[in-house]
Amino acid sequence: MDPRGHDPMPLAARRTFRLAATVGLALSVSYGLGAPLPYLAPLLAFFLTAKPSSPLLPKQLLVAALALFIILGTGVVIAPWVSQYPPVGITVVAVGLFISSRLSIAGEKAAVGTLLAAGLTLVSAMGVISLALAQAIITALVIAFVLAVLAQWVTWPLFAESSVELEDSHGGDAESIMGLQRRAANAVVVILPAYLFLLSNPTGNTPVMMKAIVLAQTGSARDARQAARELLGATLVGGVLAATLWFALKLAPNLWFFALWVSLAMVWIARHLYLPRPTGASVQFWIDTAVTCLILLGAAVSDSANGKDPYQGFLFRFGLFTLVSVYAWVAFTLMGRVTHLGPQTTQLQDV
Repeated sequence: MDPRGHDPMPLAARRTFRLAATVGLALSVSYGLGAPLPYLAPLLAFFLTAKPSSPLLPKQLLVAALALFIILGTGVVIAPWVSQYPPVGITVVAVGLFISSRLSIAGEKAAVGTLLAAGLTLVSAMGVISLALAQAIITALVIAFVLAVLAQWVTWPLFAESSVELEDSHGGDAESIMGLQRRAANAVVVILPAYLFLLSNPTGNTPVMMKAIVLAQTGSARDARQAARELLGATLVGGVLAATLWFALKLAPNLWFFALWVSLAMVWIARHLYLPRPTGASVQFWIDTAVTCLILLGAAVSDSANGKDPYQGFLFRFGLFTLVSVYAWVAFTLMGRVTHLGPQTTQLQDV
């Protein structure tokens, strides 16, 4: 009961509207300010807000932004190794991806792990072409992170949670260390081929890299059929949702309607994240759906703004996303079979 004697908004509703409002606000500010790679801000806002937690304090934000800048700078150091000594450089990237995947899969530091993986791959790949491009990617990621947290500051007071509610959301059985290590290794198997593909065209294959990083966290499907439904289904639903939002945006192509349509889509997705799921799809399925939608839609808007054909770009990226999903499904299936052949097997839990 709140101080005015009224029942507060249900917890699931608060989380749903907070996620949608945060993503929509981050999108509005990012595109309104003309930030580099503007779709990164709503994408990071989604990652930071999907897991219920209070936003960073101002001092924490400053420290986090500085730490992120330093961590992402490791990609600049790795770039010459990737260019001049590929086996050494790629091995270093693989070790870094294992560490970042371990953080992501553990749950509490999913956003940190995702940012680290993006920095290792995107920054080092851009650094192979030009250090200026690598520095631009670092700047874009840091700006996107700051804008996402600022959006959280605005929306949190409107849909706040008590400390008890936050503690309840962090409950649950912890996965075994062996299970986490195996899932992190699976993630490296999925991300590394995408990284090699990224090196072939760092400026054009960035969306595919981001998709692979998120897919790598979906290593918990218990069988091949569930893996196919989770990986391929999320890509299909996210693509259809992105196309629907694109055609809705054509009715009124301005920033306000762009933010409105995306916020409404996030309400629909968040409903499946925080309420009972009658479809049986996991939380990770809807996270993959949201990420696919935001990346495809953001890339299409960028193509249109730069005078490129958004439809051709959309179909090309969607095809690549599907191929990455198929590869991830096959990789998870094969890794699962190899694991079950071992003397000990740890049952993985759903995300």
